[in-house]
Amino acid sequence: MTIFIYILLFITNMAKEISKTAQLVDLDLLDKKILFELDINSRMPITQLSKKVRANRNVVEYRMKRLEEKGVIQKYVTLIDAGQVGLMAWNIYLEFQNTTPEIEQNIIDYLKKHKKCWWIASTTGSWDLIYSILVKDIKEFYNTVDEFNSEFGQYILNQSLAAHVEIYIFSRGYFLNKASVQTIWYKTYNPQKIDEIDKAILSELSTNARIPLVTLAHKIGQTPRIVSYRINDLIKRKIITVFRLQLNPDIYGYKFYKVLIYLKNQNKKSNNLLREYCRQLGTIMHYELKIGPWMLELELDSKSYEEINELMKTMKTKFNDYIKSYEILQISEELKGELNVTLQL
Repeated sequence: MTIFIYILLFITNMAKEISKTAQLVDLDLLDKKILFELDINSRMPITQLSKKVRANRNVVEYRMKRLEEKGVIQKYVTLIDAGQVGLMAWNIYLEFQNTTPEIEQNIIDYLKKHKKCWWIASTTGSWDLIYSILVKDIKEFYNTVDEFNSEFGQYILNQSLAAHVEIYIFSRGYFLNKASVQTIWYKTYNPQKIDEIDKAILSELSTNARIPLVTLAHKIGQTPRIVSYRINDLIKRKIITVFRLQLNPDIYGYKFYKVLIYLKNQNKKSNNLLREYCRQLGTIMHYELKIGPWMLELELDSKSYEEINELMKTMKTKFNDYIKSYEILQISEELKGELNVTLQL
């Protein structure tokens, strides 16, 4: 009976994978050009975008709408630099023990409701779950993790903690087989004052970067002129890091991976060379410097585990004096992603 159940589960999973493959969206060159440009600046005016992709404005608007409807484009987002508003970012990695699906769901529900938790992901690999929190200081960090462990510690076999130091955000160059465009998130911890108008603007832009200026002004009860000035000021002060896309790579045949990299012989020159190498690849979206058991993480889209493993083997060979080892995690599901970091203030 047990063998029959395993066979049935295998057939069911295979059927699901075949169904997913049949539903994949086929992106043509114009789709890829649009995605490439919008991932560099998702707030780019349609007239400018049309010129860059060399297509009629109406055609570009139609293609964008279609990419939204098919689920390729989930949101046009604004990344707010946590360090510029006085917040520290930490990742907590969990390996479970003695859990059931119900217990794991309780853990997820707890984190989803927690104000300081801004990202949750289930993973396959050496860790089962990763959650990220934003806190004002190390004491707040300790208390937040301690409260979680007091509630669910009996179900945690292993736990690792890693602090964000500096994150290089790379655009998805792979759409056109080009190098990525780089921006930096959390380069410095430089708390700046933001008022209620700034918070209202950031709240709207965080998940709707393409909202028209007039619409945004109306929603927050300000004039377009004031809102335009405030947005430019937030960019100038580096509180707004970048406008980019939130995509669903599953729709076009990619998966989302995280790579934990253990380093040796650490030095700035090797770090700079490796970062530039990663930028040139065009497949890596985040180059994240950490303080923790490992000192570097990469986030990227890839067509398969085999493809990313080959990529990492090549990278390790090229940087053998710098990369000690690595672990590949597939992000099975992103369970929470709160882009409005001002909610933590």
